[in-house]
Amino acid sequence: MMSKTHLAVGIATSLAVIRPQTIQGCAITVIGGAVGGVLADNDILDNDYQADALIGQLLAFGITAIVIVLDYFFQLGICSSIYTHPLLPIIGGIGFVILYIIGFLSEHRTFTHSFLALILYTLTAWLIYKPIALAVSVAYLSHILLDVLNKRKVPVLYPLEFGICLKLCYANKTANKAFMYVGLGASVVLLAVCLILSIT
Repeated sequence: MMSKTHLAVGIATSLAVIRPQTIQGCAITVIGGAVGGVLADNDILDNDYQADALIGQLLAFGITAIVIVLDYFFQLGICSSIYTHPLLPIIGGIGFVILYIIGFLSEHRTFTHSFLALILYTLTAWLIYKPIALAVSVAYLSHILLDVLNKRKVPVLYPLEFGICLKLCYANKTANKAFMYVGLGASVVLLAVCLILSIT
């Protein structure tokens, strides 16, 4: 699937699973869903889809930046709670960068598309900011499961060569667009419901 699809489905899936009850929870879930949804495709280096993967990561970064700005102006408490325990976020950040570099240097659909990467990225997210870890994990898993629908095997048990693919759709065809629009619509509806519930 393409990056905008992974982004939309990642956010929608995280919101659906976590069902945050506060504005802060909504913001954290959206960031985690966006980042977790596109993170697995940082392994596209020399590939026709490199530009698409970069767009997805820039969108996730943009969403994160917007939430950080909103956190500052509306004092949601996200950044301030990270600063109260600076050592763990530093360790998590270093781990995240190391994993990102490993993924970037890996072949497409190897390490980053495995349960091992899912676990390690979830751990680094937990160290950086515990409340975001579940959203990252759920969205990352949604990425892997969407890619299982494609024509190319996903090595979920990497480093074992065993891979799964259901051969139901192509990454950039009609199913991709359908998943993207459903994910986008679901994200908007779920976020609206979460925000309404948080202010009532």
